Amino acid sequence: MIKYIFSSMIIMVMFWNCAGAPPPPEPEPIASIPDSIAIVPEPVIDIPPTPPQSVAIQSVTYNREQMKIIWEPSLDPDFKNYTLLYLNTENGIADTLVIYTDISMIDYNFKNFDPKIENWFWVKVTNNYNLSSDGTRQTHELETESPNSSLLRLLNGKDDIRICWTKNNDEDFLKYNIYRSKNKDMLNKEHIKEVFKQSDTVQVLAMDSVFFYQIGVEDVWGLESISNIIKGDYYIELWGEDYSIIETKELDFSSRNLFGTIPQEFGKFLNLEVLLLQNNYLSGNIPDAIWKLRKLKVFNLSNNQFKSKIPEGIHKLYSLEELWMSNNGFMGEIPYQVFTLNNLTHLNLSSNQFSGNLSEAVGNLNNLVYLNLYDNRLTGFIPIEIGKLRKLEFLSLGENWFTGNIPIELTNAKNLQSLALFNNQLVGSIPGQIKLLKNLKYLSIFGNRLNGEVPVELFTDLNLSYLKLNNNLLDQIDIQSICESGYDWNKIMYYDLSENAFEEELPICFPEPNFFELYTSFNKK
Repeated sequence: MIKYIFSSMIIMVMFWNCAGAPPPPEPEPIASIPDSIAIVPEPVIDIPPTPPQSVAIQSVTYNREQMKIIWEPSLDPDFKNYTLLYLNTENGIADTLVIYTDISMIDYNFKNFDPKIENWFWVKVTNNYNLSSDGTRQTHELETESPNSSLLRLLNGKDDIRICWTKNNDEDFLKYNIYRSKNKDMLNKEHIKEVFKQSDTVQVLAMDSVFFYQIGVEDVWGLESISNIIKGDYYIELWGEDYSIIETKELDFSSRNLFGTIPQEFGKFLNLEVLLLQNNYLSGNIPDAIWKLRKLKVFNLSNNQFKSKIPEGIHKLYSLEELWMSNNGFMGEIPYQVFTLNNLTHLNLSSNQFSGNLSEAVGNLNNLVYLNLYDNRLTGFIPIEIGKLRKLEFLSLGENWFTGNIPIELTNAKNLQSLALFNNQLVGSIPGQIKLLKNLKYLSIFGNRLNGEVPVELFTDLNLSYLKLNNNLLDQIDIQSICESGYDWNKIMYYDLSENAFEEELPICFPEPNFFELYTSFNKK
């Protein structure tokens, strides 16, 4: 049906054209609508990525352990990382301290730093496009203030110098430095000690010499403050006068009409070498403080009124070279400790009341030059050990109660110049070996019970200036040898052979004696 209608229409159109009639108006075109329409988008403009916004350092603070850097957080949505950069102004080198990929991590603890110099920090922020922005640089407040200084003062010590200073309470305290100098202005000062404990503010120092002292307070950054200067010395008053405990090496109080006891304060003079107290009226006991004088070389108490024993503590005076205690009332046995003083050169205990035996330990005093035990109550035999004292020049054991023979061993003391054994209870003969004492000038052995022959060697082998053999039981003498010995009896030699048991008179070569007192020269030693 549709096909038929379409054919009729064609015929009619063809027919109209043939008759010449005007054609009918054309119909308006009808737009056809496709099943789908393609939409072309507007063109998009390509915008390049931009660097992230920079972040600033908020603070740079430090304590003694670390320096803390804090910065602002980044707000960039394309954040990739923070890079913390550091510039040391001392060497001018920039360095990377740390890289964080976590946007919330905005601080860092820096441990290797010096707050006395500028330490500059800044943060570089990087995004996912690898674009970066540097923030502004910032440093800390410089450490320029030294720690609080201490006040130094001197404390009175017992056997030493003690210094004390005020405590430093700074949090960054490191140590105290102790300095000393021979100069009051601390020129060329030397560092002698470090004290790291903050509360330790007292120090004991040796008193070997006078120094000036100063305390430095140092913090962990190496900054130091310096204290006042003090002199490491103090003074002791003795009988109205002040004396430095360090500079004083000799104290001479001889012949001052002093009464009472020896002051304990003497024990503070640890550099004391000479202490002279002779020719006074001092009494009581020797104080133990004296035994602290370890540098004492000469100690003289002669001609006073002491009536005690020698304390055993005397052995502590190991530097002692001369001990003079004559003309007192010291009593008891001479303590063994005296014979441990190996540096002794002079020992004078004469005119006291010492009793008992003389210890063979006397032979330990190898440096002894002068030994005077005259006028005591010593008993027993003369120790043969005295012969070991090869430096001995003067020996006086007179006015005691010694018994037995004159030891031949005494002649081993080759340097003897004076030998006094008078007024004892010695027996036997005079040993001929005495001729071995070639330096002998003074020989006094009167007032004993010696018998036998007077050794001719006394006149032929020796060059004596003083000889007293009187008041003995001697009964033999070679008069001819003596007269021919060559002595100038009028000018050179004092002798006394009286009150013996000689059967014949002494020859005319012995005139009235002229006394040459050699003893006096030995007393001066």
